[in-house]
Amino acid sequence: MLFLVTSELKQLPPFPPQQIKEIMVEGWEKVIDYQKQGKILAQGMFAGRKGGCVIWDVESVEELHTLISQSPVFPFLETKITPLISIESALESVKLAQKVE
Repeated sequence: MLFLVTSELKQLPPFPPQQIKEIMVEGWEKVIDYQKQGKILAQGMFAGRKGGCVIWDVESVEELHTLISQSPVFPFLETKITPLISIESALESVKLAQKVE
């Protein structure tokens, strides 16, 4: 199952700056690790903002929740999850649709 997950840091965690940096590094390292495992197809950080987006390829929304909630920065993020369908599935849907007259 494909999911687009967008997250933004709305407030900095209430920790010293060095600890915040460590939390952020650990969070992005987890993203890179999940990408190496094939669970993340694409990812990127928003330019000029404290947030980013990830396209996940996981078995279920429950697996997705488990993975994203393990991030050390998760409690401080505002997150939006959007289920996706593949381009191939979208193409098939269009081909199967009745002709509009």
